[in-house]
Amino acid sequence: MNLFGLRGKYIGIDLGTSTILMVLQDKGVVKNEPSIIAIENTTNDVLAIGGEAKEMLGKTPDKIDALMPLQQGSIANLNATEMIIRQLIKELQEQENIGVPKVLINVHVGMTEVEKRAIIRLLKDMGCKEILFLEETFASAVGAGLDINSPEASMMVNIGGGTSEAAVIALGKISACNFVRIAGDDLDEAIIEYVKKKFLVVIGKNAAETLKINLASMSPVVNRNYEVTGRDLKTGLPKTVKLDAFQVYDAIKNLLEKIVDMIRETLDRTPPELLNDIHKNGLVISGGCSYIEDIDRFISKRLKLDVKIAEKPMECTALGIYKILNDESCLRELKNKRRV
Repeated sequence: MNLFGLRGKYIGIDLGTSTILMVLQDKGVVKNEPSIIAIENTTNDVLAIGGEAKEMLGKTPDKIDALMPLQQGSIANLNATEMIIRQLIKELQEQENIGVPKVLINVHVGMTEVEKRAIIRLLKDMGCKEILFLEETFASAVGAGLDINSPEASMMVNIGGGTSEAAVIALGKISACNFVRIAGDDLDEAIIEYVKKKFLVVIGKNAAETLKINLASMSPVVNRNYEVTGRDLKTGLPKTVKLDAFQVYDAIKNLLEKIVDMIRETLDRTPPELLNDIHKNGLVISGGCSYIEDIDRFISKRLKLDVKIAEKPMECTALGIYKILNDESCLRELKNKRRV
C-alpha cells in the first residue's frame, strides 16, 4: 500500500547511528528522534520509536526488544531500520502534505554499495519516487557554513554516534576523506566497561551516556562527580557508585586518540596545496561528541591546527541537507550525477 498522496515534496533524511533527523524543503528540521525502536517479538508490532523507545533500553521483558538497528554507521537490522523510517515518514505524511516524497539522504564514508542498495529498495518500497545520496561530511560542511565551492580547502570532521569521519573539501568536491568506526556509542561502551572493572558494577547504556554528558572532559577538574546505579556483580543487588571527571577521562581517552589518528591520516592523504589551506584555516567539528568539554583544544593540541566547533553540531548534517534542498544548482548537480 502506498503511504503517500499524489504530489511530491523533497524530504531530507539524516540517517544517524544514534539519531534520525528529517528535513522538509520548505520548513527545515521537522523530526529529531533517537534511532531506537521497540518491537513486540511474537507479532512484530512496533510499540515505540525514538525517545519513547530509548527509555525502554535495558528495561523490556523477554517478549519485547528495544534495539538500535544502526550500529557503527552500518545497518545491523534492515527490517527494524525500515520500520523506523516508515513510521517517521508516515507521521510526517499525517502532519504535512508531502505527497509522494523525493528523498535526499546522507551516507557515511564507509557505507557499502550493498547497504546503499538496501536503502534504495527500502525507500522505493515505501513509495519514494526519487532518491539522492549525499556524503555526510559534505552535508555537515554546508550546515556549518563552510564555503565548500571555494578553491581554498575546508576540513570537516563529524564525530557522531557510530562513526567518526573527516573530509577535505574544495571546489565543491571531497578531495580526501577517511573514517573510523569509533564514536559516541563506543565511548558509552568504554564507560560501561570501566565501571564494571573498577567497581564490579554493571550499568546500562543510558546510565553510561548520562555519565558522558555530565562528566566527559578533555581537561578534567576536581570536585566534578556523578552517581549512577547499576547491578552489583557480587550480590546481584542494585548498587550506586560515584564517578569523577578524571575516571571518565581515563575511560574514553584512548578512543579519542584513535579518532585523532584518523584525522591525521586524512591530512596525510590531502594534496600539499590543499594542506596549506587547512594549516591556515584549521578544521571544524560537528556531531554529538563535539559537546565533550575541551575536545576542540584536545584535537588542536594533537594536530597543531586551529579547531572550531560548529554552531549547531548535532544538527549540522540535517541543516546542510536543508540548504542543499533549497539550492537549485546544487540539487540539479546531485540529480544529474547521483540520481537513483
